[in-house]
Amino acid sequence: MSDSGDTMTTDLEPLMLELGKAVYICQAFESSLCLLHAMMTHEETDGQNGAFTASWDFHSEKTLGQTVNALRKRIEIPTDLNDYLEKGVKYRNQIIHGFMTKNMTRLMDFKGRLEVQNELDRLKQEVKGRDIIVNKLLDAIFVKYGLSNNDLKRQAGEMYTVKNSSGSTSTH
Repeated sequence: MSDSGDTMTTDLEPLMLELGKAVYICQAFESSLCLLHAMMTHEETDGQNGAFTASWDFHSEKTLGQTVNALRKRIEIPTDLNDYLEKGVKYRNQIIHGFMTKNMTRLMDFKGRLEVQNELDRLKQEVKGRDIIVNKLLDAIFVKYGLSNNDLKRQAGEMYTVKNSSGSTSTH
């Protein structure tokens, strides 16, 4: 081991990877809620030109809590689902707002890092569970268009494969 900086970087790498995954899941949850609002607006306006984009832009400027509150105002949400989503907002906020700095002293030793990494994974899974629920609501709308989340994920995967196949050239 050459110096303490290199050791720290190496030791924190698995945690940083987990943090990146958690932040991505948080963004997916937020994007799913924005998409749900945009799709609902599209439906409510009978596909009026620009309504989808305006709704997406409006809701993407809001905090996650405000976006969930706006959903409550649009549709009746059962109490248990409401509580579940509300806890998801709290879990997301734990990840995004200072998770690493609040746990800095625990990161100084292996056991503490492992505990923090496990907590982060648990929080990530909690947020992911909320995203899955929102995506089920989206599937209820997508069915009208002969689509599903699975179809869209498959198409995105196919597009990724085509754009990243060994024979293609890309500009970075």
